[in-house]
This record gives sequence, structure tokens and C-alpha cells, in this order.
Amino acid sequence: MRVLLVEDDQHLGEMLKDWLTHEGFQVEWVKDGYTAINKIIKEEYHLVLLDIMLPKMDGLKVCKRIRESKDIPVIMLTAKGQLEDKVEGLSVGADDYITKPFSLKELMARIRAVLRRYKVDGPKTISVGALELRLKSLEVYYKGEKIATTQREFALLKLLIERAGSVVSREEIYSKVWGQSYGDSSNVVDVYIKNLRNKLKDKEHKIIKTVRGYGYMLSLEDVSKA
Repeated sequence: MRVLLVEDDQHLGEMLKDWLTHEGFQVEWVKDGYTAINKIIKEEYHLVLLDIMLPKMDGLKVCKRIRESKDIPVIMLTAKGQLEDKVEGLSVGADDYITKPFSLKELMARIRAVLRRYKVDGPKTISVGALELRLKSLEVYYKGEKIATTQREFALLKLLIERAGSVVSREEIYSKVWGQSYGDSSNVVDVYIKNLRNKLKDKEHKIIKTVRGYGYMLSLEDVSKA
């Protein structure tokens, strides 16, 4: 399994490369954002470990560029720990976010969780009305038009479709989509809901309805109006 490590700190980069190699990954290590983008465009990777503070192009811009062309797991590595920084990283398409300093054991747990979410088994498609998810190719279609989504957005939409017509709490969304216990993370869920609404042109929130103070619900009635 190929991993692209994007980290400009020499000591941390060496340590992570050696450790990941020992764990059985094929690791390529680059130290700036431009080189990372060129690698991702030309080659195939199963995971990107991406520092935010990088020379030439920061990790947020790199992640955004990745999401324009590739659907691969991205875990951000950063010394920033404020909630708004986390929200910003996730909003540009990162699948997870780990704050330095971190333990290698914790990083491996995050890596395994993200890689599990990228393995889709079971039916080839699930759909409600005009909204269709193709599970093998991780593609979303609405009214026959392909909608570009990140892996996290896809997982969130899949959960809402599976529970269509029922309210799903923010706590359950965060637990099942992010694989973590719910804390002060409602803003993160809200950011992803907003992204999905924008992509579905759901300006009046008729498809994904807000249940104030609780969570969200995919409307069986309005999603069927093709």
C-alpha cells in the first residue's frame, strides 16, 4: 500500500517514513506542497499524510487540489489544535486531522480507520428518488447529473440515505462518519452538511432538512422530485 508523506520537518519525516515502512507501507516522502501535487497528479497512492505548514504551498491548498482530481484518503498533520483550524482542514476535504505531538499508535489507529471507510462492500448502488450513490466507484448522481463529493461527504450522504425519512443526530453522524466520539464538533458536521446542500443545489434545505437542536434528515418527499 503506497503512502505519500508530505512533511517538511526533517526529524519527523525520517521517523514517520521509517516507522510506516516498518509497518509494511511503501512510503514516498516529499517536503513541499508543489512537489506533493505533482506526485499525486502523476502517480497513484492509497493514503496521503499531509502537514499543514509547508513551504511553497500550504497543506490546506494541497488538500483542496487533491479533491479536485483524486478521491484518496487524506490525514492532516499539524501543530495547530484550535477547533477552527480543524474545521478548516476538514472543510477542504481532509478525512481526518491529528495534532502534533501525537503517538505513533494513535496515528496508526487513525490510518486504519480511514482506510476501512474507503472499502465499500455490499450492494453496488443505493438510491432514494432522484439521488443515487454508486458504492463501488464512490460516485453520486442527482437527477442524472454526477455530483463530485469527497469521501467524507459520500459517507455522510450514504448515512442519510440509509436513514431517509428519519432524523439522524449530530452525535450519531459524527460517530459513524468520523469514527470518533462526539465532543464540541457540531461545527464540523454543519460544514459538511452545508457542502452537500451546495452541491445538490438545496438552497431552501428541502432535501436535507435541519431538525433544530438535534440533527438532520433526508426528506423522502423532496429528494424524489426529479
